Amino acid sequence: MDHVDITGFDLTIDQLVRVSREKVPVSVTAEAVERMKAARAVVDNAVARGEKVYGVTTSVGAKTGVPLAPDRIGEFNRRLLLTHNVAHGPLAPHQAVRAMMAVLLNSMASGRLGVRPLLAERLAAALNEGRAIDVHIWGSMGQSDMAPITDLALALYSDIELQAGEALAMLNSSALALGTAALAMADLKDVLDQWSLIAALSMEGFAANPSIVSNAALQSRPFAGLKRHGERIRAYLAGSYLFAKGGPRHLQDPLSFRSLPLLHGAAADSMAFAYGQVEAELSASQNNPIVSIEEQALVSVANFDTVSLSMALDIARLGFAPVMTSSAERVAKQVDSFWSGLTVGLIEEDGVGLPGFNGLAQFHKAITSEARLATAPVVHELASSSHSNGNLDRAGMAGLAARKTAEVASLCRSIAAVELMVAAQAVEIRKATPLGAVTGRLHALVREAVPFAAAGDRVPHLDPLLRHLGERRDAVRTLLEPV
Repeated sequence: MDHVDITGFDLTIDQLVRVSREKVPVSVTAEAVERMKAARAVVDNAVARGEKVYGVTTSVGAKTGVPLAPDRIGEFNRRLLLTHNVAHGPLAPHQAVRAMMAVLLNSMASGRLGVRPLLAERLAAALNEGRAIDVHIWGSMGQSDMAPITDLALALYSDIELQAGEALAMLNSSALALGTAALAMADLKDVLDQWSLIAALSMEGFAANPSIVSNAALQSRPFAGLKRHGERIRAYLAGSYLFAKGGPRHLQDPLSFRSLPLLHGAAADSMAFAYGQVEAELSASQNNPIVSIEEQALVSVANFDTVSLSMALDIARLGFAPVMTSSAERVAKQVDSFWSGLTVGLIEEDGVGLPGFNGLAQFHKAITSEARLATAPVVHELASSSHSNGNLDRAGMAGLAARKTAEVASLCRSIAAVELMVAAQAVEIRKATPLGAVTGRLHALVREAVPFAAAGDRVPHLDPLLRHLGERRDAVRTLLEPV
């Protein structure tokens, strides 16, 4: 089995996904271990010289500047973790905790935390052994995941006497927020790529006009995301009846169809920015103070304020709001006979008068509304000057931003799957052929999981389709590969 080298400076979202979900083992490089030793020496020398260093030789928060008795530094570190161990409520998913552990390990390997290699070794071993640790998700203000991080730290290091600055080095980490964010970004990227293929099948179900993905259309607006997703949709539809004379029903379709490459392209561009910001954060310091080996000093900073992470996640989620809205409109218009020109509810009348896929369309609107509400930004921070002597007077809410992004990614997977089920039904009701080279294969993949709903049949449930798409993940990726 391959492994991921932890260097402290080049961890990627893809590597984090492999460690957290595929349980690929990790190893801290020899260079990182030597760097950690050198950084720890900087801390030990500062302590030996009696320097006044926040959280290392002094207390923290409201007691900033209060000196620590040298013989009680170990006790202070232990009790500092216990003091902040107040998180409760839901537990983070196991894969999110593994991502959190990998992020913290990478941060330790950078040397900026000034902790001993022993702490990194214990953390790497827990990852490689697949140790399950309960971590609560509530309690982070975004300026570090102080409360949740103590669940992890106490589980791993309760039998170790922490040395000067080591408890604060962990408390200042935003590892849970960043790990959750990285997994969510990977999921959003995956679902957006699949959604363009699903939307292409919707175009065939609606008999939409493919002029929107012509070279002329895509070249008229020089945006990278528009070009990428427009060209993808065109490739998925290659060979489709839509390109034949009389294929499209309208010159101008509703904007939920006509703006498809614009909507998905804008989301992709927002995602590209956010993806880059999250990957940059994986190699950035979130601790205070930072250890500078080059300057042989500890430097007071505000690196725990990860406003860049919160902002990036807000931008990513907002980019998906119009994608979701247009999906809901495409579903609504396919099940509505006035717009689609097909049977009511996409099912042949059997004399009972049932509404067919209209009920599924209502469910689709419900989860779309929920997801759109979750796209609201969190950087409208909750400020308070009443805590810690007025020092902590703003809140970045990175943890909340990460959880909301993961929620949006999860909902989007179901929102897209509903559209896929409806589009598959619509193309069969329309009886227009041939389907595109790739959309035709997608339609066949759907039919492996859920049948066509004939007159008198119940509308298929969404769960079998979602399970099937998960089990056939490689097949779905193959459909996306040619473009």
